[in-house]
Amino acid sequence: MRYPLREKIGDPDLLVGREREFEDLGKWIGNIPKSLSGSRVILARRKSGKTAIVQRVFTGSGAKTGR
Repeated sequence: MRYPLREKIGDPDLLVGREREFEDLGKWIGNIPKSLSGSRVILARRKSGKTAIVQRVFTGSGAKTGR
């Protein structure tokens, strides 16, 4: 798989156990073209992987849409 952007936050293999979050965000991204998605907030303690989740969702959405 080719990623639009290289992940800059640590080792990507350390981001584990986030299947539910990625599934929910994937559905949210899928509803954007239909104007069914509202704003989302990622709220967590520091050093919990918030930036890594956003980067992975961004690279995944770019790979899916081909942009």
